Amino acid sequence: MILRARVRQALFLAAAAAFVPSGAAAASSARHIAGHDGHPRILTTVLHTPAGTDPSEPHLAVDPNDPGRLYAVAQVQIPGLLTQELMWRTKDGGRRWLRSPLLGGADNTSSTNGFSVDPSVAAGGKALVLFGAFALDADAAAGKATLRIGTRVSTDRGATFSAFGTAERVTLPLCVFTTGCLPPPNSQGLDKPWLAIDGTHGRFGGSAYLVWVHDYADGRHQLRFSVSRDRGHTYSTPIVLDRSTAARLDGLEELAQLAVRPDGTVDLVWNAVRQGRPVILHAVSTDGGASFRTQRPIARLRQGANRSGIVTTLAVSRTGRMGICWSQARSPNRYDPLVACKITDHDGSWSHAHRIMPGDGSREYLPAAGFQGERLWVAAYVSDATSTRLVAVGARRHGFDRGITVHRWPVPGSRICGPRVPECLDTATFIGDYIGLVATPRQVVIDYIAPSRNRSQQNRMVISSLWLGHDDRRAP
Repeated sequence: MILRARVRQALFLAAAAAFVPSGAAAASSARHIAGHDGHPRILTTVLHTPAGTDPSEPHLAVDPNDPGRLYAVAQVQIPGLLTQELMWRTKDGGRRWLRSPLLGGADNTSSTNGFSVDPSVAAGGKALVLFGAFALDADAAAGKATLRIGTRVSTDRGATFSAFGTAERVTLPLCVFTTGCLPPPNSQGLDKPWLAIDGTHGRFGGSAYLVWVHDYADGRHQLRFSVSRDRGHTYSTPIVLDRSTAARLDGLEELAQLAVRPDGTVDLVWNAVRQGRPVILHAVSTDGGASFRTQRPIARLRQGANRSGIVTTLAVSRTGRMGICWSQARSPNRYDPLVACKITDHDGSWSHAHRIMPGDGSREYLPAAGFQGERLWVAAYVSDATSTRLVAVGARRHGFDRGITVHRWPVPGSRICGPRVPECLDTATFIGDYIGLVATPRQVVIDYIAPSRNRSQQNRMVISSLWLGHDDRRAP
């Protein structure tokens, strides 16, 4: 299937004109939670979204030269209409947030023919902010829909977006989205872009990197990669890094991740199948994305378990150490995932896999990771039969410390759809396929979705900051 179900359900043309978006706004509320039992103080802020919209798939970035400047993005579903995107920005470490207008297609406006999903964000030097997106623009007169993978470009620290740099585009008949007609047999699709900027002062400083999935109606998948040398405005001809098929993947999604080390090395990881077994592959580029070294598995996943909902997150420390975490089901026929991580030593060798919450039998999913100094922090949802928590865990030598509950809701795991498994039921609320985490010298910041208790209520976009008061420069 070349387009995801929720893309097919975005029937957005005529009725969308009735929706009037709100302009920039500050965060709607904030609350402080005092630390206790040695836990850090936690500041939680609910970010404002337009009335009636449902946020999902948040991501987060920090300015490499100013830790007080943070950028959060998410997609919002407008009931019965379309999905568009928002960005929030702060320059004071999260005390006050400003919100963008709704962003639709490649024209960076909320026009009724614009649709966008899969947000990601990265910040570079000289006020550059790139908002990665999968955008769709409809041309009713021509009966066509153009799908694009690319970046919204801001050169004023996210205040405005003045351009859209396209890495790849494909065209489909508009009726695929409006009346549900079958796509042509030679149709192609795009999916799940991810983004990184080289924030160093090296040879490739300022370069932007994009990775995504290009798929075909016959079930072929290609993992594609492109680089921009002009701050996200234009991209090189894509190169193919991996090839697979829907039958071979058997429910596994590539969900690639990108990161740039302090020396400008580009690291790319993605889910794949090798010799019949699901693995996480790692490829490295030392020439600014012009080429990548031979792929090698860095994590061999459970072979007999359900392959759906495997979500991977990659982080790099300021000395170039890497951390990778993933969620994977334990059972072959249900979604009961656990989260595990591996971390490199200073010589680049990977540790054994360690669970973030050993001994806990709850469902753990949507991990996000980042380094504070040389210490890896991980956030994830933890659900059981009665409630759901967002938990943050810091690494220590040969494992992880006790988890910190950042937020808790009386919502059982069966009422949450994310990531994609179990399929969204009428009683479930969709939160997305990922969350975001960044670390600054004094805080670990997480953006995530607070799930509603039922479908009649609205999800909330939330930012939580764990104020640690120090920067751990040493590896645990």
